[in-house]
Amino acid sequence: MKKFFKMAIFMTLIFVFLAQTITVYARMGGMGFFGGISQGVRLPKTTETIIANAAGRGTAAQVTTLQYKEVVFLTGTPTTFVGTIEVRHGQIPAGQNFGTFQETYTIRPSSLTNPSDAIINRQIVFNVNFRVHGSQIIKDYQVARWTETITVGGTTFTLDPLQSHFGLSIIMDNAPGVTYYKGNVSQRSVYVMGSGENSSVVINETISAFYGYNSAWSATETHRVNGTVITDGWQMTYQVRPSVSVNKELQYSRNEPQAISFAGNYRELLQSQSGLRYDIISQPRQFHNVPRSGGVSIASHNSFEQLPAPNVEFLRGHPAQSDIERLFAMNIVRGEPRHFRPEQAITRGQFVAAVSRAIKLPIEQPQQPVRGRGAPSLNIVFPDVQPNRPEYQYIMAAYRAGLAVGRTGGNFFADSTIERQEAIVILLRTLGLENLALDPTPQTVFTDDAQVASWARRELAAAERIGLITADENGRIHPRTVVSNAEAAALINRLIEYMRVDLARDYVNIVNFGD
Repeated sequence: MKKFFKMAIFMTLIFVFLAQTITVYARMGGMGFFGGISQGVRLPKTTETIIANAAGRGTAAQVTTLQYKEVVFLTGTPTTFVGTIEVRHGQIPAGQNFGTFQETYTIRPSSLTNPSDAIINRQIVFNVNFRVHGSQIIKDYQVARWTETITVGGTTFTLDPLQSHFGLSIIMDNAPGVTYYKGNVSQRSVYVMGSGENSSVVINETISAFYGYNSAWSATETHRVNGTVITDGWQMTYQVRPSVSVNKELQYSRNEPQAISFAGNYRELLQSQSGLRYDIISQPRQFHNVPRSGGVSIASHNSFEQLPAPNVEFLRGHPAQSDIERLFAMNIVRGEPRHFRPEQAITRGQFVAAVSRAIKLPIEQPQQPVRGRGAPSLNIVFPDVQPNRPEYQYIMAAYRAGLAVGRTGGNFFADSTIERQEAIVILLRTLGLENLALDPTPQTVFTDDAQVASWARRELAAAERIGLITADENGRIHPRTVVSNAEAAALINRLIEYMRVDLARDYVNIVNFGD
């Protein structure tokens, strides 16, 4: 029976992607693909997510308008454009393994444009062919329509779309809690100045590579653009490094007046940072006075949301007090705080539900009966997880995301306790980083490695490598210890912190990455 139980656990933790995309909160391509920067798409607030889940819809808008800046090199002198970028996002239908949709990028100048600024009017419409390959989505962009004019210092450059080319290809990998992506761009823009016999041609060619990810707690995108400007009289080469980062941070704010009914509360800070640096690699002699490097940025856009601070005075001094308070404030742990028992073992259903809420998995509402008909038939995936269970929607969200599947026999065993190694495997697979272990069944660094189950070795090794978990003072991880409510709160908070800070740091620090 014990052997069957362990094998069942192994079957439960097999990661299966169900050819459905997760909700993307900070949209890929929010900067466009021309080497500019935007302010970044802010992450949804806690209340917005709750309302969206109650309504059975996502929180990502189909049309996004953002502040935008771009450096133009067509005249040989770097000139800054200030305006907006509007992105009309396409939608991949759930369950489709291939197809086509459209995306449109429109760039317009600001009404406050200075006379010395460049002026860009650009619209590019893509037909996007996509196909699903396991957990990955390949997107191939084909230009359907492209119009563009750029004016610098009284000179207008008009795009010749017949001679111009724009190639873009992106691969995305959907982990339950994070969407990772990378892409490449090849662009050749041919501009005509003037008309008739007085017309001349300027060509701007760029080769770009970019990396990024989206999650509920942070999102980044970093590009590396190598460009060349070619005219009849001169040629220039340059590099541009644009980057945008958005994240959420939870802060405790103590109330200053004493005569108030509550001592303080949490607030969620949503912030964004974006900037670009350019370097001119080679330039003709007539531009020797032009600065060879520089940069522009967009001011950080911060917003707040007030969140409650639970009354957990009975936990004062407990090692996990802060973790528990934060999860209550963020609506990840629910119920009456005074009924919370930190040392009580958490069940598998409760743990998976809390993780689902922590990574903001989209929740589907049960179908309502149609007038004149009986209740709609429900597809019961796990016989022991019925719709009347409080964790039902969250376990099903985890199932749709590929984070949880049934054991041998079909049950989920939602009321069973969960071992530490099981919990760590779930957290690591939420990030989709199990491949960071160098060997499929490596020996971990922990002194109690012999107690680690074979099906958990890869994930525990990867979790230790990225700093998601650490051993105790004796080098042990205690893989078979049953997880308590308090330890679950600490583990989930560490997951959030990794998604909010550690993961973002790796991407923001990319400057000279290779192809």
